Amino acid sequence: MKRYAVVGVLMASVLAVACGDKTAPLGPTATVPQATTTTDPYAIPSVIDEAYVNRVLAGLDRSVRDVTRMVVQQRTLPPDAVEQLKDIYVDGQLLQLVVDTYQRDILTGLEGVRSEPGNRKTTVTQLITAKQSCLFAKVHTDASEVTVTPRAGVEQWIALIPVKPMASNPTRWGFVYEGFTPELTAPEDPCDAY
Repeated sequence: MKRYAVVGVLMASVLAVACGDKTAPLGPTATVPQATTTTDPYAIPSVIDEAYVNRVLAGLDRSVRDVTRMVVQQRTLPPDAVEQLKDIYVDGQLLQLVVDTYQRDILTGLEGVRSEPGNRKTTVTQLITAKQSCLFAKVHTDASEVTVTPRAGVEQWIALIPVKPMASNPTRWGFVYEGFTPELTAPEDPCDAY
C-alpha cells in the first residue's frame, strides 16, 4: 500500500510541475516517505541451493555458540540453555545426545573449550536433498574457534527440518540429524521421513 501512496505523491508532483506556471515557485517540497523493505535471510526459497543452506548453518552455528557461551560462563547446563537447545535440535534422541555431551564436558571442567567460545563453522560439501520439508547434506565442521586445540575439522552429515522461528533460533530450521555412521559413510537419507 505504501508503494501506491508514494506513486500518488510522485504523480501529483509531476502534474503540478507540468500544469503550473513555470516561472512561479512551486512552494515547499514535501518529504516523500521512503519505503523500507526487509528480507528474511532465512525465508525458505522455492529453489534451495548450497548458499542458502550455508546461510542457515551459519545461523544455527551462532545459536549453538550462544548456548556454549552460557554453559562456559555458568559452568553448568542451565534450564535456559536446554530450552534453547530444544529450539535447535528438534529430534528428541539427538537433543539428548547433545545435552549429554554438554554435561560430560562440564564434568571434565570444560577442558579444551575456550573461555570465550566463538562460532563453529559448518559448511556444505555436498547438498544431497534440498526440499522445503527437509535438507540433507554432507558438511565440514570446523570447531577451532570453540576448542583450545584447533583440529582440521570433521566431515559429517546433517539433516534439517523447518521449525517455527524463535529468538534463540531465527533460522526456520532445526536439526533432526547431525553426525556420522561408524563406517564413516553417508547414513540413510533422514529426509525420506519428511
